[in-house]
Amino acid sequence: MFLDPRAIILFATNALLLFLCLLVNSSLSALSLYLVLLGPMLVLPALYLNHRSFFICTLLTGLWVDAALPAAFGLFTCGFLIMGTPIAMARIRFRTEHNYHPILLAHIANFACLILLAVSEGLQHISVPAFWLQLVITLLFSHAALLIIAPWFFNLQRLLFELCHVDTEPDEFPML
Repeated sequence: MFLDPRAIILFATNALLLFLCLLVNSSLSALSLYLVLLGPMLVLPALYLNHRSFFICTLLTGLWVDAALPAAFGLFTCGFLIMGTPIAMARIRFRTEHNYHPILLAHIANFACLILLAVSEGLQHISVPAFWLQLVITLLFSHAALLIIAPWFFNLQRLLFELCHVDTEPDEFPML
């Protein structure tokens, strides 16, 4: 089959997470607090899907995020593919039946997304202390929320795999 049905489930849950994150951000904007929860979107597609389905799911998720967030277009499309590929290549080292490794990978990917977003704003903001304060607050707030949201999100994805009667075991990823 050209596209793994799990890729559709993973893309739909990624869109749901982005939508819920945008709803929360619109409520928190008066307080100048923002959640960036993009890391969990990369983890299970990289750990579960074969290379073709991983590429399609990650590409569509990146395009969806680029269309929804006020960042340079193509930033997250390319960034997700670049960040997800090392996870996919090293997935033999990660266990997927529990949430320990996926949560750790989600925190690392979320940190990388925040750094990518900060770097994309330009070098003119590096000397401004308010930029660093906002970045640190966003980083701490996002990672604190990720401790609660990531296990829920991964369990939701696995539950949808079972409800849709698709394979709940990761595919073998061919070594290059």
